Amino acid sequence: MTRFLLAGTRPPQHDLTGSPGELALAAAAHRLVAAAAWYGWLRRWGLLLSFGLARDPVAEVRACLVVLASDDQAAERLAGGWGMVSGYRVAVLTLTGEGTR
Repeated sequence: MTRFLLAGTRPPQHDLTGSPGELALAAAAHRLVAAAAWYGWLRRWGLLLSFGLARDPVAEVRACLVVLASDDQAAERLAGGWGMVSGYRVAVLTLTGEGTR
């Protein structure tokens, strides 16, 4: 198993007029439930090692996950799943060096 960093970015939310605003309550609730289930499964499978959230989410919301995956394709599938439940654009980086085994 290899450790990967999944780096997620998302521009500020916009309302239906295209101006910055809050995410509709129903959409926010749906996203929260889907994300909670997704993170729960990652933890049950032992694939989620760590995470980090940006302290200043004003410009863009940013988060990172450190996950275990068998190969690049598996990491890309995890990234796709995270992007689907979170709305993030996700980049996959292989972690290398000491302590990544």
